[in-house]
Amino acid sequence: MIPQSFIADLLNRVDIVDVVGQHVKLKKAGANYQGLCPFHQEKSPSFSVSATKQFYHCFGCGAHGSAIGFLMEYSGLGYVETIEELARSAGLTVPREERTANDVARQQQALALSEVMGLAADWYKTQLKAAPRAIEYLKSRGLTGEVAKRYSLGYAPDGWQGLEAVFGSYTDDATAKPLLEGGLLIQSETSESNQTARRYDRFRDRVMFPIRNHKGQVIGFGGRILDQGEPKYLNSPETPLFSKGNTLYGLFEGRQAIRAQEYVLVCEGYMDVVALAQLGFPNAVATLGTACTANHVRMLLRQTDRIVFAFDGDAAGQRAAQRALEACLPLMSDDKEIRFLFLPTEHDPDSYVRAYGAPAFEKAIKEATSFSGFFFKIVSEGHDLTTPEGRAQTHHAAKPLFLSMAPIALRSQMLREVAIRTSSTAAELEAFCGLTVAPAVRSSNAAQGASAAPTATGVRAQSSTWQPGKGYSKKPAAPVIPPPNAPMDLAEQILRVLIQFPHLGKGLNSDQRQLVLAAAEQRSPNALMLMTDLIKQCDQLDLLPNASTAGPTIGAGAFALFQEQLSRSELASMYEVLRKRVMESDLDAAGAAADLDGALKKLNLLQLKNEMTAITQRISSGEASDADRARYRELGERLKFS
Repeated sequence: MIPQSFIADLLNRVDIVDVVGQHVKLKKAGANYQGLCPFHQEKSPSFSVSATKQFYHCFGCGAHGSAIGFLMEYSGLGYVETIEELARSAGLTVPREERTANDVARQQQALALSEVMGLAADWYKTQLKAAPRAIEYLKSRGLTGEVAKRYSLGYAPDGWQGLEAVFGSYTDDATAKPLLEGGLLIQSETSESNQTARRYDRFRDRVMFPIRNHKGQVIGFGGRILDQGEPKYLNSPETPLFSKGNTLYGLFEGRQAIRAQEYVLVCEGYMDVVALAQLGFPNAVATLGTACTANHVRMLLRQTDRIVFAFDGDAAGQRAAQRALEACLPLMSDDKEIRFLFLPTEHDPDSYVRAYGAPAFEKAIKEATSFSGFFFKIVSEGHDLTTPEGRAQTHHAAKPLFLSMAPIALRSQMLREVAIRTSSTAAELEAFCGLTVAPAVRSSNAAQGASAAPTATGVRAQSSTWQPGKGYSKKPAAPVIPPPNAPMDLAEQILRVLIQFPHLGKGLNSDQRQLVLAAAEQRSPNALMLMTDLIKQCDQLDLLPNASTAGPTIGAGAFALFQEQLSRSELASMYEVLRKRVMESDLDAAGAAADLDGALKKLNLLQLKNEMTAITQRISSGEASDADRARYRELGERLKFS
């Protein structure tokens, strides 16, 4: 185990500009450095490296991280290997902490599973050569040996204990344990009549598709049955190595083609991916029997700016496409293009290309439904837009989708389009969705030009009106005035400070936290959710001692470590938007502390004014108590000296 203190110190010692500059040509651009992103194809630089924060961020594909994260992503090195490489460049020796028994067990389990999966893949591959039925099936799908080799296709024989030829008897618990954990074996339940559990191969008489991670290591399998039977496709279960929601079949094999073609084609099956590669579309990937997730989309956008989802045109394909759109919404930006290709119900991508040819398929891809077009179809489907009810139902369907999008230009354009189609205004739809605060309605007196003058209490009351022969009329009762809202920029200012300097968030006392959360709540539900989680994340960060200041470490290394922590949060997409806004900031620790202190003072002052306004209203209506009047005088004194 490498001590966390060493990692923080290492990130403070190495210069990320030098690390990235060895692989990417960087130019100074304001406070940061810019270059072409190495993780996706682009013609104009959107890749930013901050020397002060020791952090990189691509505004195109969203890739971000510390020097450690960059080397892992760029070079394919493991976490420990990357730290050792950086330490050598800084002239440091990596210390080790004594690992717990659980740490050792987890590492041994991962190593054992990785080795087992690789050996199994090799064995399945050799079995394919001696399986005429499997070879004939692949040939019938038009596959050549070259493509089969590129994707390391194999065959699982029709037997119950085939893998014993590689690993030994399944009755040996030590042998069977990693095979069971890796999902290669199934163990039957014991019964009263049979106390011995039976262990047998999960994959039998199937063409095998190895599933690889970003390093090319086999982490799971998909098996396609040769004849009739169910299930047609069988996947590895979730294991310590394999998670369907975080893995895409064919991404490792297709990375170069995706970058060369400048788009990725997302299909539903293994055979679609392999067959499309054979037919001239090696830039295809597939989900693994599960809905497309935000993690899938995030992985793809690191490779390319264009995604085309290819689904069947039936109801199941429409549902899968809708889940894909929902996964894309939080990650959309104005320089991305996402389309949805719906094929005829009798075709999948493989059969369509064979029936109509590659040029026809390319044409269909270019003419695929746009992101906004499919969005409009989803929110209006089944609703009669000629009736108020149908238009209201469309607004209701659109609201959660709009709320999950970042405030980008595309959202504004789509919102305006929905408003036009539902005979509404953009402002009305924005207010309904909670994207903006509707302007306060002016009173009738204000509309008639009646003036308002400040009183001694600071409450604006209507002035008396002169009437000929009668003098001044009786002054009307003071109007009920709602407390003023917190300035919209204070919550944003505090969020920007805390994401850069988490030690300040950890140091907030209970009263300050209430002020901060109240300001966020007045801004928007999303701001409150983000502020609540950000303070929780600040509390979870283990701040390290700083010998020079006798306080916590607040250097660039701490920023990078904190961003890695936020990337694992359920609100990672929202933090990514916020992080973009602070990448160009040159705010230092002292300035951040001063900004936070100033914001807290403003919020406290506003709270006092709100309380004073509420008491003023009770005094005007004759409902004030003696305690209210005493509190009013106290607040007046406090505000006078604030």
